[in-house]
Amino acid sequence: MNAAVEKFGRIVDRQLEQRPKLARGLLTTAYRLNGWAGRHVFKKTTPARLELASVCNDVIIRPFVHPQQSVMVSLFTPCELLQTFGMAPMFPEALSAYLSGAGAERGFIDAVEKRGIPETFCSYHKILLGAAETGVLPKPRFIFNTTFVCDANTLSFRRLAKFYGVPHFVLDVPNGQDEAAVTYVAEQLRDCGAKMSSLLGKPLDETALRQAVQRSGQTLAAYQAYLKVRAQKSMPDEMTSEMYAVFALHVLLGSPEALRFAQGILQGAEDAPARGKEVRLLWVHTLPHLDTAMIDLLDFNPQCQILANDVCFDAPAVTDFSDPWRAMARRLVENNLNGPAQRRIDAVLTKAKELHPDGVVWFCHWGCHHTGGAAQLARAQLEAAGFPTLVLDGDGCDRSNCPPGQMTTRMQAFLELLEGKHDSVHL
Repeated sequence: MNAAVEKFGRIVDRQLEQRPKLARGLLTTAYRLNGWAGRHVFKKTTPARLELASVCNDVIIRPFVHPQQSVMVSLFTPCELLQTFGMAPMFPEALSAYLSGAGAERGFIDAVEKRGIPETFCSYHKILLGAAETGVLPKPRFIFNTTFVCDANTLSFRRLAKFYGVPHFVLDVPNGQDEAAVTYVAEQLRDCGAKMSSLLGKPLDETALRQAVQRSGQTLAAYQAYLKVRAQKSMPDEMTSEMYAVFALHVLLGSPEALRFAQGILQGAEDAPARGKEVRLLWVHTLPHLDTAMIDLLDFNPQCQILANDVCFDAPAVTDFSDPWRAMARRLVENNLNGPAQRRIDAVLTKAKELHPDGVVWFCHWGCHHTGGAAQLARAQLEAAGFPTLVLDGDGCDRSNCPPGQMTTRMQAFLELLEGKHDSVHL
């Protein structure tokens, strides 16, 4: 970790017990400076990704500054509904990544572990809970989450709703992929929309909702088109760019900013040079984008590039927007990560056959049962199909779960294996 970031994190940690509002102010100032630096100093990535980084930075700041205009959501919550009410989303993976980026994650984790949250719980959710229960993260207007994929959702959001004393809306998403499930989720969404309208004292504009859902479809279609072009191009980038893409393709779906991002990276891919002899990876799950050694190994490396992250191509192609409620419901029910783990494995395998990566990294983030539980089954099937696969244990936001060099040593060995295979293919 950068020495200045490490020192800043210690300063924030010291404020948590007695002066949480000061800690909040320090973090908000740091994120504003980070946004300025991203716009004016750090410009190595593409224009579309730079613009998205700025948008994401603003999304992180808003819950700290305008909490009553913010809603705590899970990653897969359809936020088009919130956009029609002028509310901004805040989700665990993003907030925790930013708090970790400020070197401040340890204090929040320690705070909730002392309150009974087990050490084995998802680090993203521990940091979120810690930020809330120390008083650093202000009370949101309400909480709105889904039930699928992440089993930490149920505990975390229920606990936070009780802690804050705010309304809690839950979308129960069945495991099955059929029209009855779509209808069931669509009816819940309608009910949530009506209750939110009453709670906020604002009418629900279905025309605006339909337009937002249509933009979501256009965004996802543009991103899929980008992936097809990306398969033939060389585009070195950083792991953090994939994290920002997760913003755009989930909680920002439906916004003009997300659509501009998807269209922008498609144009960037079309203008990029043809692929060379670099090692190309397909990544599964979150990325350790804060680990210094992994940054040195993967960020802006012309010899090794991440083609895609499966959390960015999880949603199905929805083309019928006549009923926005069913369109949002279908996106949840038919998501690659909903239901049996085999559905996710099949989706990764299908995308691997389209993108032709040299290898697959299946990243098992600390506390994620969904990804870890499927890892060995996925590895067996991917390797049987000809895709060397590394099952890499680590943590996307808690540095204490990533002993120095442990992830990097395994990653380097895997890349050397792929380079040997790659060279033999190109002889």
